[in-house]
Amino acid sequence: LMVTSTRPAEGKSTSAFAIAQCLARLQRRTLLIDGDMRSPSVHVGLGIDNEKGLSNLLSGSATLAAVTRETGIDRLTVISAGPPPPNAAELLSSDRIENVIEEALRHYDNVVVDAPPVMGIADAPLIASKVAGTIFVVESRGVRARLGKVAIGRLQNSQAHLLGAILTKFDQKRAHFSYGYDYGYGYGEQKAG
Repeated sequence: LMVTSTRPAEGKSTSAFAIAQCLARLQRRTLLIDGDMRSPSVHVGLGIDNEKGLSNLLSGSATLAAVTRETGIDRLTVISAGPPPPNAAELLSSDRIENVIEEALRHYDNVVVDAPPVMGIADAPLIASKVAGTIFVVESRGVRARLGKVAIGRLQNSQAHLLGAILTKFDQKRAHFSYGYDYGYGYGEQKAG
């Protein structure tokens, strides 16, 4: 499962962590992978180092066992992004990411990839083509509809299987919607006055 968004700071990393944590609570052995090697954040949120991770695994300089870290949450393990590679798209465009996911699924019930945003770089569509499903994160009032549609189009062009969307940062106090009901009835004729 991949989690992505149109642009940075929409809440995709928080959403990916929440999904992984929920799966772990359902008694599923879950691996959370920070797939955003250009701007990693999972290690910061968990308070772990980022000395080794996905970039090492994809480059062949480390094994899955060497880069996985316990989180302190029962049944939830993490792989940080690792040191920034010279060309993340090159590492992701080969079969390496698919091989990593296949190997991980031999040890875990679920793998959740916190992917980079879709716009601006090719990384998210490359990952999307290798996973079973994609969740698209949308910040409330944060992204123009047109740009969101372009991002979804890029995912669809990569053969991504879009499972749904998560709306983040929704402020109910700023929401402008209401339910209106208009009932009317009358008897006889009214005189113009």
